[in-house]
Amino acid sequence: MRQGRRGDRLPYNYARTGRGLVANVVTMRLRITLKLFLPIIAVAGLAFGMHQAAAAEISGVKLPDQVTIQGKSLKLNGLGLRQATFLKFNAYAAGLYLENAMHDGDAIANSDQAKSIEMVFMRDVSAKQMSDAFQEGFDKNCVAGCAELKPHIAKLQGLLKDMKKGEAMAYHFLADGVDVMIRGQKVGKVGDKAFSHQLIRVWIGKNPPNPELKDGLVGKK
Repeated sequence: MRQGRRGDRLPYNYARTGRGLVANVVTMRLRITLKLFLPIIAVAGLAFGMHQAAAAEISGVKLPDQVTIQGKSLKLNGLGLRQATFLKFNAYAAGLYLENAMHDGDAIANSDQAKSIEMVFMRDVSAKQMSDAFQEGFDKNCVAGCAELKPHIAKLQGLLKDMKKGEAMAYHFLADGVDVMIRGQKVGKVGDKAFSHQLIRVWIGKNPPNPELKDGLVGKK
């Protein structure tokens, strides 16, 4: 035993007990600090991740700076707006994604690399409106084997859905056809390699829906 103040006797393990109390206090403070700041760190990390995933923006619509298709990383080639009627209402924002950047519409369409067009709707658009637009766009832009490929357009039209503002649609142009994605889910595959090369011309062919859309997608803006 050791002598304390005024002759009090202190237990022999007083020093160790004191150190233990200090350690416990420090541990408790650390836990409280972590509880307070971990949510902030998590939110900051989420915000950073969202910034990284949606680095591109056009007219207030964010699109990812890259997408992964069949294990391949496709980078954003350009952004554009699909404008409708003479009043130029924004129907959707679109991004063209390529394995290797290219800036010529014909060269992109003829390329065998994987390609994707990602779309976010800026207003409600019906399946009928899109169906009519695809028919017109294909008729105006197809340059090879068009008669043989027309049945694929009918199949594509059958997959379309009414889309609401903010919803997403995508078309993956692959060596064995076109994967159609609606609201993040694959709804079907259409056509073959030849159809894949022709369908993308609806957006970037010689007669696009509006010139600004094509120029944006091929990266001319």
